[in-house]
Amino acid sequence: MSNLVSLFTAGSAVAAVGGMAWMRWIGDDRPREVTAETLADAAPLGLRTAVYILADPAQTNLMFSALGLGSIDGGFPYVERYDFTDHGLDVELMMLGGQSFTDWSNDETLAQFATYFAVPEVTASSPEPSWVRLHVRTVDTLAAPAPAPFGGGHRVDLEAVPVGVTESHDLWRLRVLYGHILLAGATGSGKGSVIWSILGGLGPAIRAGLVDVWMADPKGGVEFGRGENRLFVRFATDAETIVAMLKEAVEVLRERLAFMRANGIRKHVPTPDAPLILVIIDEAAALSSYADRDTQQEFRRLTGLLLSQGRAAGVSVIAALQDPSKETMPNRQLFPIRIGLRLDEPTQVAMVHGQGARDRGARCDRISEDTPGVGFVGEDGTTDFVRVRAFWVSDDAADQIVDAYSPAPLISGPTEDYSDFDPDDLGDADAAA
Repeated sequence: MSNLVSLFTAGSAVAAVGGMAWMRWIGDDRPREVTAETLADAAPLGLRTAVYILADPAQTNLMFSALGLGSIDGGFPYVERYDFTDHGLDVELMMLGGQSFTDWSNDETLAQFATYFAVPEVTASSPEPSWVRLHVRTVDTLAAPAPAPFGGGHRVDLEAVPVGVTESHDLWRLRVLYGHILLAGATGSGKGSVIWSILGGLGPAIRAGLVDVWMADPKGGVEFGRGENRLFVRFATDAETIVAMLKEAVEVLRERLAFMRANGIRKHVPTPDAPLILVIIDEAAALSSYADRDTQQEFRRLTGLLLSQGRAAGVSVIAALQDPSKETMPNRQLFPIRIGLRLDEPTQVAMVHGQGARDRGARCDRISEDTPGVGFVGEDGTTDFVRVRAFWVSDDAADQIVDAYSPAPLISGPTEDYSDFDPDDLGDADAAA
């Protein structure tokens, strides 16, 4: 593939200036003329139309004219390069003066690009101001589920916890320590697999006592009940017990902040005596919107305190919900890490990732129902989104996570009466009798 990429890029440079060139083809010593046709013939089958158009400046400019993105009088966008990728092809180009990224990233324009290139989908991102990157997609690299790899003794970095894979086949890692995570997705979008993947990724640290998981499961414990009394330090399943658990977490937070202030500590480092407190709230809307008014207000107050004060103190929150509206999660701006799985409406993308997120590539409403666990991750401090898929965690895999990583129970004393045990009696007398 790398040889094909270098040939493709070299040929594009020749075509871009309208010249002719002769090159020695891969595995063939005979020189051949480099043209749009020869480059297209060397491309993968599904990309030949795209390569032919991009390798011939006349064809490229004709496409830009038809899409209203260039003209003879006003000029044409500058195509710098195009390279093969795992998903198909990436095209780097500079916009014309006066154009905005939304001129390239709206649904109609991207659909027209896909038609011109004869591919299933084209998406766009903006690597830097004035530049556009078109992602010509013929392959969904996240179409197949990734089995959960947990159960062993992998090393855990609490700021880079492995929870899945990216579309470029890298390991998807999440910052759990010093971060709060908002997880939004429609029914069946894979929220459970994301949470179980986080638990599996944290597993050795949970077993070592460096992480205490406090789980709120308003579904009555159906989703996460297998970890009760084993993997979780706290486990609450109704509004009353969940609110009580959050109050306890706030008290731990206040005590920890007071200790840090008294000792000049700016950032808590987890230890077995003072572990990371990870509060996970599944179906948060059950308390933020669907409970009685007093419970809603108390839930919002407590989560607001944890989200606004907990990061430096080693108290992190993960909240999962189906409806990411302001009414459902009023403190959503306090989550520095946001994961949008499949969503029902385009407007919900902005609720999770902010205004303009969909134009920048986070098209959560376009995720297929056949790919649970696929989503777009955004983080404060960057405008880019990473397309990911969480590990697939079946019921059996979840049981394996619980079995492998539950802390060993403390043995407080003998379970039987050994007061008459004689260490010098090896049973010889009984054997002789």
